[in-house]
Amino acid sequence: MSSEYEVGVAHPEDQYRELYIHRGQVLAFFAFDIGYEVSLSQIGELLSSLPVAPLSRKKQTPTYLQYTDAPHVHPLGEIDNFCFEEGASGLKGQMQATIFEFGAVSISYRWPLRYASFKDVNQEELIDLKDLPQVSQNLDKEKLETHARQQVQNLLEQIRPAVTRPEISHLVEDYYVFVLESLDKGHDAPPAEIIIKQYATALAQTLQFETQALSRVQQEATLANSISYYENDLVLVDWNASIIYDSDYLDSLNVLELINVELLEARYMDALLDKRLKGYEKVLQRQRGRWVLPLYIPYQQAINELAELRIEASLLEERVDNSLKLIGDLYLARVYTAASEQFYLHTWDNSISRKLDIINNLYQLLTDRVNTAQAQTLELIIIVLILIEILLNVLHF
Repeated sequence: MSSEYEVGVAHPEDQYRELYIHRGQVLAFFAFDIGYEVSLSQIGELLSSLPVAPLSRKKQTPTYLQYTDAPHVHPLGEIDNFCFEEGASGLKGQMQATIFEFGAVSISYRWPLRYASFKDVNQEELIDLKDLPQVSQNLDKEKLETHARQQVQNLLEQIRPAVTRPEISHLVEDYYVFVLESLDKGHDAPPAEIIIKQYATALAQTLQFETQALSRVQQEATLANSISYYENDLVLVDWNASIIYDSDYLDSLNVLELINVELLEARYMDALLDKRLKGYEKVLQRQRGRWVLPLYIPYQQAINELAELRIEASLLEERVDNSLKLIGDLYLARVYTAASEQFYLHTWDNSISRKLDIINNLYQLLTDRVNTAQAQTLELIIIVLILIEILLNVLHF
């Protein structure tokens, strides 16, 4: 039997030994919580913004699967050059803000995935797919978080009237996406299977922001979450970055941006519940063993705050979960599920659920204490009235 790798036999992979990114983009997302709620109807009056485009239905998405309240997109202008490799000057990028109804903003940076030649500033040169790890590492060195926070602060000043309880959380969630729209226009679109096989090392290094070779085990773990719909499209999802190989990438990109915001909101709610729970522990310790005056209702403020916190947490979770329904769209649901697993969203949700259970128990405990105190007060009043009646009867006779 002759080997398929016999000398002189042409193989399909051979034409893809050297691939260049003919058209592509690199994106950085930074999610912030800016308040309890945003009135999107007012945003249109305060900013030159537009709702996010509906899902394209490229992959036979049902018509009813769209955003419940489509977030608004507001352009923020250009950002300075980003250097894609040593010795080469970068190209200017674009910034925009995506404003969500549930009180979150995603600041995004977008650069074309190529660089201006240091030999000729007017000449743009393509990036070899094997050089993508260097691009990711250079991007990681940019330290864009401070710049993004300044952008969201400026934005909040413009839209403050549309925000309920405006306040920027100290938390931030970043995520990076490398979009490969087309590879080397001299060939047909390479199959996703061949790209993973031929460029596994480069793809894994890119997702891990590494330039040193990764172990085989680490490569396999990094590339395990690969999703394809057609033969020549691909989404690789990891915990801090994704690679999208697809000319029609907007839906997948929007899903990844949204789930990054969901992770931010989960972290925000978890931190808020932690902070509140510590405060209520002190309330319980401070009030325990104290004499309760008649007609006085202890813990009233704590009970009201707990009830409000339960409602706010439930409403926030409901608004985030309902922002985009993907039931019925198997492809985007797979992208969402893969990202959810990488972000450990289920773990965050479980943590929040446990803390809400503790809050429910605290609410019940304090309510029971109030009911007990009220019952004791009523019993005391009844006893006093009986004694007064007895005393009056004795004095009368």
